[in-house]
Amino acid sequence: MTELVRAVGGRGIDRVPSTRRFDPRRHRRVPGLLDLWLVCGPRGRPALPSEPERPLDAPAVAELVRRTGDVADDVRILADDGARHAELFTEVAGLLGHDVLVSPDGADIRQVLPARTPEVGDGPLHALPLDRVTRQPMDWLVLQPPDLATPLPGWFAMEDGLVRPRTGVVNLPLATGVALATRADFVARRATAHRLGATGSELVTVSVTVRAGGFLIGDYSGTQQVRDAGHLAALLGELPLYGADLRLWLTWPSEPDEQAKLVTQAAELAETTGATVWTPPPGGRAELLGDRRDLRALDAAGGVAPWQAHRPRYAEGPPAVDATPDGLLAPRVSRQRVVVTGDAPPDDTPTGDADDAAPNDTGSDGTGSDGTAPDGPGPARPAPSARPTLAAETRRAPRYGPPWLRPGQQVNVTTFEAFVPVTGDLERAAADGVPSAELFLVAHLDPRSAPQRSDLLRVRVEPGGAIPVQVLRSHVPARLQYLLGAPDTFLLPAGRLDRARVRDGFRATDDDGLRAVDGLDGAPLRIRSAPAGASSGGLPHDVSRWPAHGTRRAYALLPERSRGLASGWMPLTRQRPAARAGRLLVEVRVPRGRTVDVEATADALAALPLARGRTARLRQAGVDLILTSRSYDRVQVDRVHRARDGVWEAVPGVAAGPLPVVLRGVQSPPPAAGSASS
Repeated sequence: MTELVRAVGGRGIDRVPSTRRFDPRRHRRVPGLLDLWLVCGPRGRPALPSEPERPLDAPAVAELVRRTGDVADDVRILADDGARHAELFTEVAGLLGHDVLVSPDGADIRQVLPARTPEVGDGPLHALPLDRVTRQPMDWLVLQPPDLATPLPGWFAMEDGLVRPRTGVVNLPLATGVALATRADFVARRATAHRLGATGSELVTVSVTVRAGGFLIGDYSGTQQVRDAGHLAALLGELPLYGADLRLWLTWPSEPDEQAKLVTQAAELAETTGATVWTPPPGGRAELLGDRRDLRALDAAGGVAPWQAHRPRYAEGPPAVDATPDGLLAPRVSRQRVVVTGDAPPDDTPTGDADDAAPNDTGSDGTGSDGTAPDGPGPARPAPSARPTLAAETRRAPRYGPPWLRPGQQVNVTTFEAFVPVTGDLERAAADGVPSAELFLVAHLDPRSAPQRSDLLRVRVEPGGAIPVQVLRSHVPARLQYLLGAPDTFLLPAGRLDRARVRDGFRATDDDGLRAVDGLDGAPLRIRSAPAGASSGGLPHDVSRWPAHGTRRAYALLPERSRGLASGWMPLTRQRPAARAGRLLVEVRVPRGRTVDVEATADALAALPLARGRTARLRQAGVDLILTSRSYDRVQVDRVHRARDGVWEAVPGVAAGPLPVVLRGVQSPPPAAGSASS
């Protein structure tokens, strides 16, 4: 029985639950869900309760979420009639790459009270959308990222208007099978799971991530573990696997020892389940064909390859499906029928690598091989570029730049052209660098894949300069999960930007077209610091953190008179500074990874000359550590000192506590503008 059922005294019909007005001080948080309390601002637009006169747009809401919460969390908007702003919050979902929960139109946000004790106790209470007319509970609406939207469920369960964490293994339904996911890849895997079509009952599909030669299994608590074939077989116990064909939708690891482990695991899975287990060839992956809603096997070089079968020792008869030369699995009966009748394969069936196609073939995107766009109505756009040939690098190849990009990625081995979206001035991006808080740039083969109304730089990428997102062999940070699954998207890492040069540019027009901009060709592609609103202190997201473990002592030098802490970040130092008149020395304890180590970050970025940041200037200015505003509450103050006679003297009566709380009690407000100076 849920708390809401208890609140109405049982499962009666149309019983009105006991609720009260929403009070943020008594709000009960749901683990893994970031709650954002908004009010109705000017012209009905959402706004912060502290600044009701300033309406928020989607980028402002997304930035607020990034500053105040975990980037892996879903977001719930605590505002009446949230669905009235569905377009705005859907855009927020797209910017964050996570679901956003809003209240239905005509609903007030209330808090559920315990049954028969409406005014007793001061514990936290669940938020509930309540119909303004009938006073009945309403379920929250889940807004998914627009490019990844599906009818499949979200991370949380909705029960009687309340949001409940799910339990158990994270899984998503496939037409004939199941997709196993983790918190990091849930949204992307949900989108690809929906795009896979149904197969015959003889073929069961299981989508799973491979890690360290085993299977990565996540649960709804947010944890994940690498499991063996026996554990995976137990999880799949409800599927009719015995005597069936089991297709594993996975990407092989790049390391030979991990590949050998996975071969053993696939064989054990076949023995345990009694199914014929089909996998792509070692080093390869399974690719989703969106137009056919089917899976195709690719080898380690990205070429089409047949699926490989792992048969149990006591299997009876041949498999029900057969691997075709074009990388598909076809029912054996239908495949035999094709052979008997002698029918030729359809014209759109791939019969080899893309490099074998005739020069005048038309691409699947409707463009000719000469790169010209087809005639027809609509705004003018440059034609998509051809896909380059790929190959895996050795582990001794030059570094890429982002620390999470492991050596040995697949890269382009032929020169190709791609389109890089640009925010801000296009000419400056070509000359000084594209603004980004990442140590890579995103490039697309098709300009239509770029964000709407984006200016574009067309760049020529030499061999080894680009990594296809679809075959990344690294654990991708949660903030970048939205990139996964895009078939024409490449990363241009900062360590390889010397292999990319600007060819020309295009400025977005009001009719969703692109107008060519002259005079931009020949410049090397660069990265420059992102604006302050998109980064902390102009630093990239991938920085060196301090302390590496445990809790360490640091010092902040702050003015005695101030209206509060800096809005973006503040400097800390590991060494106790000399006494300075008019300053407070605040001694703090910093938890693991809560500050940016400027010295270490500057040393790391010095090896990336085409990624221009502000770390060198910060180091020259003597900044040791950077504490961002989102971590102010996580830092504890031990002692506060005031300068007197050239030495630091402890301020009496200061109790330890969070940095913002302690400073409110020891700092004085600045003098009024009209006050006389002493």
